[in-house]
Amino acid sequence: MVIGVDGGGTSTDALVADLSGTVLGSATGGGSNWEGVGLPAMAAEVARTIDTALAAAGRTRHDVVAAAYGLAGVDWPSDVEPVRQALAEAGLTWPATVTNDSFVALRAGCSQPWGIVSSIGTGAVTAGVNRQGQSYRTMAVGWGEPSGAHSMVREALDAVAAAHHGVAPATTLADQFLAALDVATVDDLFEAVSRRRIRIGAHLAPLLDRAAADGDRVALDLIDSLARRHAAMVVAVAARLHMAADQFELVTSGGVHRAGGRFVDTFAAAVVADCPGAQLAPLHASPAHGAVAMAIDLARTAGYPA
Repeated sequence: MVIGVDGGGTSTDALVADLSGTVLGSATGGGSNWEGVGLPAMAAEVARTIDTALAAAGRTRHDVVAAAYGLAGVDWPSDVEPVRQALAEAGLTWPATVTNDSFVALRAGCSQPWGIVSSIGTGAVTAGVNRQGQSYRTMAVGWGEPSGAHSMVREALDAVAAAHHGVAPATTLADQFLAALDVATVDDLFEAVSRRRIRIGAHLAPLLDRAAADGDRVALDLIDSLARRHAAMVVAVAARLHMAADQFELVTSGGVHRAGGRFVDTFAAAVVADCPGAQLAPLHASPAHGAVAMAIDLARTAGYPA
């Protein structure tokens, strides 16, 4: 038996599977990004979720031979050992793979152990693995790459402010933000933002789509620009891994990709222009399925048969 875990800032999914990959039990728990909750709380939440999945499968921890954890917050090589130690202190002592959650999403969406994933939700990350097993992941720190819905909101507000100052075209984005945040004027909006009386965050990204649906040229151009910038990250990862001329599956995950529409169309066209062998593979299953596949790989390496 193996365990596959996908842990993020909001929720944690755990799957119990046999060595053929058949899922026997599953569970969803709370967030497990250690950057937000701390290492002990992260490990405790992962352990609780695993135990619930094991109970659903009618099994115990003693039945498990390997595990794989794809966890948000495992962003640097120096993060792996502290996370591994925290999991061990929570009683999760099986042989295990510990990696960033983007890599389990990649494995979940690819028919082979290689490919590229573009995950665009509240934030964003792009990661890839080539046929030789070499991997690369963007830093996802908000510098040098766009940041999903956060970038959408930031740049939409920048356009509103620029139009207000008279240095950029007028945009109905102003009306969208004023209505959504229940403020009367653009001055009121930015006063409230600067004095932290209202919360500006990724939850406001759909306002950009609404303005675009009404034909607002500024919103349409922003969506196209951001889509091309996210596509450029895929092209850069492919180049670094010497995959640009290859055929590969490009897994797309996260709320921005799932929303579809103009963003996805522009993104796909921009990727294929530089990586003609890229085949979009929208991720519909839980990324925890990719963690199960990694755990099975580990079990096979340890000599356990199918």
